Order: sequence, then C-alpha cells, then structure tokens
Amino acid sequence: MSKKCILCGEPAEYCVKGSSECYCKECAENQFGDVDYLVKVEEEAKKLKRFVEEKVGEGEIEEPEESEES
Repeated sequence: MSKKCILCGEPAEYCVKGSSECYCKECAENQFGDVDYLVKVEEEAKKLKRFVEEKVGEGEIEEPEESEES
C-alpha cells in the first residue's frame, strides 16, 4: 500500500519527518518551497524494512506465513 498526497491524492514522494503528512512532489514544492527538509517516502520504507528484518532475525517477531494463491 503506497502513501497518498494529503492535498491531491496522488502517490506521495515526500513526508514530514515524524508525521503522517505526505505529499506528491508538486504539492510538496508548493507547500514548502524546498523539499530538502522533507523525508523521501522510499527512504522511510527502506528503514522500516531493515527494522523488521532485524526484529525477525532476533526472533522478536515471527515472519509471516506466505499464503498460497490458487
């Protein structure tokens, strides 16, 4: 599931750090002028994936079972 821009509903590329507010590139530039201060959604997704992989490796959480699709 991808994040959506809170203003126009298009796929989001940027988020405000520590917030669920996400923006597409055009809306981010219109709202903030400088997108360098925003977090790229892709970077946050990679961090989350690494975190989950670490927790699975440490045995703190179980890896989900893959369902077989018919």
